[in-house]
Amino acid sequence: MFETLIRRLSREPSPPPVAQAAFERRQLAVAALLVEAAHIDRHAGDAERRAVAALLREHFGLPEGDAQRLLEQAEERYAASLDDWIFARAVRDGFDEEERLEVLRMIWEVVYSDGRLAAFELDLLQRLCAALGLDDDAAEGARVLAFARANPFDPEQAGES
Repeated sequence: MFETLIRRLSREPSPPPVAQAAFERRQLAVAALLVEAAHIDRHAGDAERRAVAALLREHFGLPEGDAQRLLEQAEERYAASLDDWIFARAVRDGFDEEERLEVLRMIWEVVYSDGRLAAFELDLLQRLCAALGLDDDAAEGARVLAFARANPFDPEQAGES
């Protein structure tokens, strides 16, 4: 009896179920695209890192620590990737259109999080729209939603009460 228990305990842990592994790959692909958006203008600051972490927490329902680990893993994978579009292909192939639009909106939020839109960022988003297989009208809707979330309306600033 003890021999059986010792054998079971000494075995390598079993890999995660296929569905869980696929979900984690999807999370990493989205996180890497957000990281790419944060770094594209060569000014990835704290505001953009905070925006990426917040979006990962919100979108995937992750606790703070898990979101930070995912962000760090995505930064490592992004830095080591030789293929700029590997993550875009993973999102295009692994998500339906509504989910891809949500990912695009999240990327726009990261871009807007530092308060400016650089030409490199705009170029990236235009190329990503095509790489994700999204039409221009839907992509513009995602941009408008992201802008509204990044710049909430404040009636007091508008002179209204």
